[in-house]
Amino acid sequence: MKATDVLGKKVIDKNAFEIGKVSDLDLDTEKWTIEAIYISSGILGSDLMVSIDEVGKIGDYVTLKIEKKAP
Repeated sequence: MKATDVLGKKVIDKNAFEIGKVSDLDLDTEKWTIEAIYISSGILGSDLMVSIDEVGKIGDYVTLKIEKKAP
């Protein structure tokens, strides 16, 4: 899978609530692995960084192992 395939994918939490879309990736260029993803929710243009350890799987959506916290 290419990085461009991940960018723009919808992100959902473990309860299937939509969080936002993948706006960027944090890469480890020595290991060539993804360390974190940035999620844009569209609110005030702020991005949320989520560690790759909190990502369940990447398919049609990016599914997180965590749930969305109430504002």
